[in-house]
Amino acid sequence: MLLYQLGARPFWQDEAETACLAKNVLKYSVPKVTDGVNIISQEEGREYGENMIWTWSPWLQIYVSAFGQWLGGSTTTAGRMPFAIVAVLVLVLTYLLIRHYFPEPEDRWLAILATLLLAVCIPYLLYMRQNRYYSLGTLFMLTSLPAFVSRKPNTIQGLVAGLSFGLMFHSNYLLLFSYGPAVFGAKFLLDRKLPPFRVLLAMAISGAVIILPGFAIYGIGKQGGMLDFTRIPSNTEEYFYHLTHFMLPLPLFAAYVWRFRKTISLRTPQLDDRKEWWAAFSFIVILINVAMLTLIPQRFFRYIVHLFPLVTFLFAWTIIRLWKWQRVAGVLLGFLLIFTNWLYIQPLDWLGMSNRRWHSDTTMLTYSNPPIRLFLTELMHGYPDVNANIIDFFQKNAKKGDTILITYGDLPLQFYTDFHVMGGLQKANPEFAHDPDWVLKRAISRTGRAGTLVSSDQVALFGLDLEHDYEKIVLDGADEEFGDRPDPYYHRFIPYGEPYQHLVVYKRKESAKEGS
Repeated sequence: MLLYQLGARPFWQDEAETACLAKNVLKYSVPKVTDGVNIISQEEGREYGENMIWTWSPWLQIYVSAFGQWLGGSTTTAGRMPFAIVAVLVLVLTYLLIRHYFPEPEDRWLAILATLLLAVCIPYLLYMRQNRYYSLGTLFMLTSLPAFVSRKPNTIQGLVAGLSFGLMFHSNYLLLFSYGPAVFGAKFLLDRKLPPFRVLLAMAISGAVIILPGFAIYGIGKQGGMLDFTRIPSNTEEYFYHLTHFMLPLPLFAAYVWRFRKTISLRTPQLDDRKEWWAAFSFIVILINVAMLTLIPQRFFRYIVHLFPLVTFLFAWTIIRLWKWQRVAGVLLGFLLIFTNWLYIQPLDWLGMSNRRWHSDTTMLTYSNPPIRLFLTELMHGYPDVNANIIDFFQKNAKKGDTILITYGDLPLQFYTDFHVMGGLQKANPEFAHDPDWVLKRAISRTGRAGTLVSSDQVALFGLDLEHDYEKIVLDGADEEFGDRPDPYYHRFIPYGEPYQHLVVYKRKESAKEGS
């Protein structure tokens, strides 16, 4: 399910950002934000300086996407394939890691169950199939673990952990910012000590060699200036919902808190069973990782998807413990976790704690559904993607040299077409109002970080006379907000039914061109 139909839906905005930068890497060897025609920006120009080189986020995902495009061309499948292959490696490594530390024949099912639960976890699959860093961060989380879970870690494991931290930094430094303290904290809470000094030294040296150049390349200070500690309470609430809706069901979350309460409360832990030690370690890493993320204003589910292998180990350990106590209970829990999302949704509904977005409907993961069935329905029957509809329309109707102003979805258009595409979340540009040939005002208007309407929306709403100078064209497709966004709060597997807001395109009239 990781590799099938990878190119069925086009890149959505965030994926297209990575893909467009990757195309420019193939052209310039570095991730420039312009190809000479268009500008890549979703932060009103904060992502680059006068040299037009991207500094907003780390480059590893960009070069991985560029490698895929170098091998397979500038296509959706080629961009996503390297990340999906890494996700397959994550499954293999999850199994091998558990079997390495638990080699007894009776522990085989622990590895099998953990890997199976990961392979059928739909939120995990949605992210791992994207042209983004998600699978990379998950891989490097796993490769860092031996230095912390081994009873007697060695220098090689320390070197590998340091390299993993460095590569995680270059995937997305927010992952390292949150995961690093978590894995050290869990180790200390459980063992009351850290890995030996020689291991820590190897870790520090190998990590520093890779990480330190990033401080000279990336604009880390730009994002650091957006920290807002007043949002910690609301961020904590939001991440609690992220966890309990899609990662750790509330009943199991409460059970783990109770089971590992002595460790969490800083009392001396008494975990002689090594599998239980691993379970406690996994749970504590998740808790500290999330706690660190509450310091960051951007509170997205994507920042915790690298923790899914730890979650599925917890689930596998729990199922096997239940099986030994009462086989029916173990089978029932396994069935609920593999084939339904009932444990996630129903308890929150009963308690009146559901955190559904306004646009949610009953065929999404925010309601009780068989997730695998939803996922397979999309794979087998396709989906009328909003970005695919936009791309197809302009490929058929726009002419070479035409200028398109679009208020969101500019980056997929840039990747798949050769037109001059502007707008989106770019910074203010007088060219926006300079009589573009086409205008696509999306149904939802957007604000920048300052809370004001972005420039492209301002121009489309107030700077152009769309009624007088443009011909209105209503498309058949729905003006869905994002397209193939993997976030389970937003991802749709089954399309909208009528009535819905249609895409509306405005074509500049010939008479308006003559009079300008």
